[in-house]
Amino acid sequence: MSSQRCGFFGIFFCFLLLNSQWAVIASEDDPNFLNLASLQTEQALMDRRHIHENAELSLREFKTQEYLKRSLAGIPGIKEIEGEWGTGIVALLEGEMPGPVVAWRTDMDALPITETTGLPFACERIDTLSGGRVTGVMHACGHDMHMAISLGMLRTLSSLRDRLPGSVLFIGEPGEEIGAGARSLIDAGIFAPERMPRCALALHVHPTLPYGTLGSCPGWATGNVDGFRLKVFGDGGHGAYPHRGVDPIPIAARMILAFQSIVSREIDVNHHAVISVGRISGGTTSNVIPSEVALDATVRTHDDETRQRLKELITRTVTGIAAAAGAPEPELEYYFGTAAGYNHPELVQQVRSVFRELLGPEADLEYPAGMGGEDFGYFGRIVPGFQFRIGVARPDQEPQSLHTPVFDPDERALTLGIAVSSAVIWDQLHQTEALTDPSELIE
Repeated sequence: MSSQRCGFFGIFFCFLLLNSQWAVIASEDDPNFLNLASLQTEQALMDRRHIHENAELSLREFKTQEYLKRSLAGIPGIKEIEGEWGTGIVALLEGEMPGPVVAWRTDMDALPITETTGLPFACERIDTLSGGRVTGVMHACGHDMHMAISLGMLRTLSSLRDRLPGSVLFIGEPGEEIGAGARSLIDAGIFAPERMPRCALALHVHPTLPYGTLGSCPGWATGNVDGFRLKVFGDGGHGAYPHRGVDPIPIAARMILAFQSIVSREIDVNHHAVISVGRISGGTTSNVIPSEVALDATVRTHDDETRQRLKELITRTVTGIAAAAGAPEPELEYYFGTAAGYNHPELVQQVRSVFRELLGPEADLEYPAGMGGEDFGYFGRIVPGFQFRIGVARPDQEPQSLHTPVFDPDERALTLGIAVSSAVIWDQLHQTEALTDPSELIE
């Protein structure tokens, strides 16, 4: 028996052992999703490892798209929806009973990272970025896990479609890592009236949560990912005679310090905000005052009011400081990026009830809101949305980080993810009361 085959069965029997502890919690009226998910373990492992080994960069997910299309074609009850989805894929799993539509999103793209895990299915792909830099490609954010879990969930619910009310709208999103996928799918009509979902759901593996746990964050969960590029101008000169000109370096330094005062003195302390300058560049040698300094910064917020306010305050600050120093007007290029993610509190409460029923209260954890980016938030602006976390930390390792070349999640989370996602969608398809429109909740 091959070592890979042993790996399959090792994970399968480990999950069955845990299943025996959790199964007593499941409702007698619902399918036993832990048992049904265990039937998908071997295929989920093969899916994950194939996708991992053949990782592709954002908006170049051609082979990944082909693999998902072939996999979906083999699932009874699945109908692919044609549309301008780019390298994404959209499909509908139709139940045989009337009911609502529930959307499930999985991201598809990998990162420009050269993998160093040493795994037998490590990705060896080499690609070239738009600037000409050659890089390795790696699923270092767990999207391979997400896709494998999603396929297992669809196979599981397909086996129950004679009892399944409504439909599951499967969204394979390309370009999530560059914040391009969700908006393009929405603009292409993914939420057409005939398939407008009751809610949109997704999961994300997380390496700081141990296997067997699930993480939730009601309300704001991720940040608006905005930023700016700034050029501060002077007129250059000799470093020995700064009084003869305008030096842009101390002007830029004053601006950087002033940005922090914006956050601490002009933004409501109850509204989270971050301004971080990540790059500053100016000058060529020690005794020459440069004619310009360039800055790049990221700006993170949650609510839209603070988001807009920060742009106004940053613009006022850089213009005022330059004018006070007698410098030319600076060149500010401000941009709005990925929208913040809002986890609908009513939906979160319903889903966490499923977590506790399926796995027990000790598996249901809550984590604080962060300022990282995730374009799933665009879906949650249209329909109630919730993206939860699933623990993939290995018990024999120190917690790892996403977006690193050594990221190696605990594959037992595949089977657990299939069980949880299937149970959550099953529950939502059986809900009878509409959720509050997110526009009434988001500030």
